[in-house]
Amino acid sequence: MKRKKIYSLQNVDQKKIPELASFLVIVFALLFIGGWSFAYHYFDNFNVGLSALELPKEDYFIFSYWVLIDHAGKLIFWGLSLYLALWGLDYLFRHWINNSYTRFHFFGIILPLAILSLFAISYSLGTSTADRRFKAQKLNHYPAYPSVEIYLAPGAAPKQLSQSLKSGCYRQLIQNKDKVFVFKPIKSAPQAEISTVVIPINQLHAMRLLPERKVCN
Repeated sequence: MKRKKIYSLQNVDQKKIPELASFLVIVFALLFIGGWSFAYHYFDNFNVGLSALELPKEDYFIFSYWVLIDHAGKLIFWGLSLYLALWGLDYLFRHWINNSYTRFHFFGIILPLAILSLFAISYSLGTSTADRRFKAQKLNHYPAYPSVEIYLAPGAAPKQLSQSLKSGCYRQLIQNKDKVFVFKPIKSAPQAEISTVVIPINQLHAMRLLPERKVCN
């Protein structure tokens, strides 16, 4: 008898594997969308596109962590609401809808709409977090980004730009394998639109990260 019970439990677990896999796929897709939306809108404030940044795909899941932190209360509320909605549907099907054909068509309409709504919500939360965090950075003169002195290779840029990059007024936004992205916050015009300078690595002679954040007029 014990062997039969163990065998039946194993069968139940195996039946749940596809459902669990589908659930995890949706969760990871939602995290990816939220992180991608955050990155897209955040770096758009610096007038930089994601294609130029060449971010690793794993970074979007890291960005999604900030989205989760910023909207933890909303996510808990929506999670509880979704649980209650699923519980209500389960009760409805058990007591009122016994026809499998009706169930199939019902889920065929409800599930795609529910999944699309979740993706839209994830995208919206990523946008909200990006705007909030960028405004916080701007308000405090971008404390997350170090001031840099950049020395270009001879003839790599006009003399005026080369001298400006050496001043230490620029901040390092991000660096990938072949480009460095820097921007210059202006103290006298904090609301001015950010202009980002993209420097190819092969034109960079040296770059010095400064211990203090410098804000120039």
